[in-house]
Amino acid sequence: MKKNLSKIMLIAFAGIAMLGMTSCNADEPENELTPAEAQAAYESVKGEYTGYVFFKKRKNNSHELEKDSLPVSVSLNSGTMLTIKNLPTKAIAGILENGNLKKAIEEAGAIDLKCNIGFMRKDPVTMLVNPLPATFKINYNGKEQEIKTLFLINSKSSAAQAVGKDKLAMQIIQMAGMYLGERRVAIETGNTPLLFKLKR
Repeated sequence: MKKNLSKIMLIAFAGIAMLGMTSCNADEPENELTPAEAQAAYESVKGEYTGYVFFKKRKNNSHELEKDSLPVSVSLNSGTMLTIKNLPTKAIAGILENGNLKKAIEEAGAIDLKCNIGFMRKDPVTMLVNPLPATFKINYNGKEQEIKTLFLINSKSSAAQAVGKDKLAMQIIQMAGMYLGERRVAIETGNTPLLFKLKR
């Protein structure tokens, strides 16, 4: 599992680094796909994917982080949106300090996370991924409450890329802090990457 984690991190970060370097070159205009090119890119990667989400979590009760992974699936059946299905809430709560809030989030189980997408490149097929806010119910302090976490959007650090036949590598960035109702909580967290290794 550690070997697979290293591979997916290298793949994802290599692709993201490449995008970042390109965007930093002011002398080179951004290549925009034509509608026909975007449709062709979508047709080449559409479908149902299964795989793993890789994330960091606190080790025991310390501030030290360790890597973990859990099964996940992704549905890509639209040229403008994908859905991360059964995203474990443990991945969202990974770097929270151990306590009742973290436990309540983890016990929520799994959620579906919708993401707006936009195709940026055709070789390799690369798409911008903009997750919508994740809002779900938890049982916290003896009552049902609503928790919300936000994700980085309109950033090339949040993207998916074809990395071989029927394979996708994807990264989304969970933003620091969460909201319990209207109150911001878990402010000790920083922006946290979630990495996905997926196969059609």
